[in-house]
Amino acid sequence: MAQVMVFERASVPFSATLANRGHHIVYRANASNHCPGCGRSQWFVGRVSAECGFCGTAVPLAEARHDDSGGVSVGRRPAGTANQRRHERMPAKGRNLQLLIDGSPTSFALHNISEGGAMGGGVPDLGPGADVFVRFEGGILVPAVVKWAEDGLVGLAFSAPVMLDRSTDPAN
Repeated sequence: MAQVMVFERASVPFSATLANRGHHIVYRANASNHCPGCGRSQWFVGRVSAECGFCGTAVPLAEARHDDSGGVSVGRRPAGTANQRRHERMPAKGRNLQLLIDGSPTSFALHNISEGGAMGGGVPDLGPGADVFVRFEGGILVPAVVKWAEDGLVGLAFSAPVMLDRSTDPAN
């Protein structure tokens, strides 16, 4: 009787095929998200991931960035160049928000805003390094730090990027 040798191909690990599949499960802030583990939709949302409130499955946020270069953005310009902004500014003249300075609300005349910060006026006696909260129209509080203050204007950097509606259609 002839001998038959059987060879088995080693299976590729699951993690090695993720990049080639083209489908990645992520949590999207403005969408209905169902857990891939249990199908429910109660989430605890953090800065870089969201965790299912029922089964604990964690998925990354679609808006979160991940750089393998040790925390430095790959496309970041060296200091001293003309434009060092990560996010495009949107004009916002005529829009008023509130700043909470040591818990006290103060009117803030917004001039422009981006995902990373805002510039406005009407806030006296704020110096660089001051911690404040920006209260948006919907009551959302966003922590920020004063980066600069001059000529009656104040530049704020949000502690974490915010999502802005950049659509050109007016809200209904």
